Amino acid sequence: MARRKLSIDDDALIRAGQVMADTAAPSLDLAREYAVLAAEYRKQQRKLHKTLTISDTYQSRLKETLKLLEDASAKYRQLKDVALPICMYCKKVRADNNYWQKVETYFGTHADIMFSHGICPDCIEAACSHMGVPLSAIKLPKAPPAANLSTRRGQEPVEDAALDEMRALFDRSMADGNPLAPELDRIISRYDKLLRRFTKTMSISDGYQSQLMDFKARLEVVARTDLLTGLSNRWEIMARLEAEQSRSNRYGTTFSLLICDLDFFKEINDTYGHSAGDKVLKAVADSLRLSLRNEDFCGRWGGEEFLILLPETGLTQAGVVAEKLLAAVRDVRVPWEERAISVTMSAGVGEFKTGMSIDQCIKQVDDALYSAKHSGRDRFLLVK
Repeated sequence: MARRKLSIDDDALIRAGQVMADTAAPSLDLAREYAVLAAEYRKQQRKLHKTLTISDTYQSRLKETLKLLEDASAKYRQLKDVALPICMYCKKVRADNNYWQKVETYFGTHADIMFSHGICPDCIEAACSHMGVPLSAIKLPKAPPAANLSTRRGQEPVEDAALDEMRALFDRSMADGNPLAPELDRIISRYDKLLRRFTKTMSISDGYQSQLMDFKARLEVVARTDLLTGLSNRWEIMARLEAEQSRSNRYGTTFSLLICDLDFFKEINDTYGHSAGDKVLKAVADSLRLSLRNEDFCGRWGGEEFLILLPETGLTQAGVVAEKLLAAVRDVRVPWEERAISVTMSAGVGEFKTGMSIDQCIKQVDDALYSAKHSGRDRFLLVK
């Protein structure tokens, strides 16, 4: 804080100087008294100036302290929102009001780290089953337990036929008084030690392989999943379409496609922000997932577009499903800043026919979606 400058243009001191400089003053005693008063006034003015300087310093420090308290209070409020992810009584994990998004924001802002979302084993198994990945590809067979054959020197027993034969030979050599028995004992001890090292190495290797397979399974799930909505991404969608096309051509079955697009989604991002838009996408994805059968498939096609695969479903029945999905999206209400955001959806619906390529089918459905958009939105059109 800069020190205050002492004012030299004080009106009282100027007038005192003028009076004392006047040689025509009525009395010298009065002039001396006036000089004393002027000196005392100047002394009090310096004290006032010093007091004001100290007061300014205190005020500056007080402002800094208040700012620190406000920052600490804001951090505490934000930390309070992300604290206690697990209830100490019911042991449930919090999943309300975008809790984990708040945790990610807090750590990214204050800890300078990237918050990583994990995948639990149950979700990995469910996702792999949904994507058709065999569980044997991500789980190693458990090794059979070792038999209790020997507990030499307090170590765990090791199962080995050659070691058993050598020990039996050693026992016979000792009973016969063979002079090579001590040498045989040293060989058996060395073989036993090498065998234990090999067993330990294999155990460590199995552990690394298990971790590697688990990591591979997690990467497989992440590579096939849209991380925002939890639906399958475009790469997984194309793989499923090719598999369904192959099945249709082989067995003479049919399937239908829906390409859905949220209406006026850009206005949601422009009005409420991209965080609100992300929340709307998640809510719509959940609504679509819950409205479909287990054998149906839904993925995020891109942006605010979703692609839905309906196996063994004709065009008429696919239209019924489309009407159901549009009604479900109309009922979506996303709370945001003391109000609810609603949204509608348009869709194009088409049926795959023998001899048609996947690209041709997608183009027809996409054209139907385009027509539905330009004919008023919040509706679906069938490919004719």
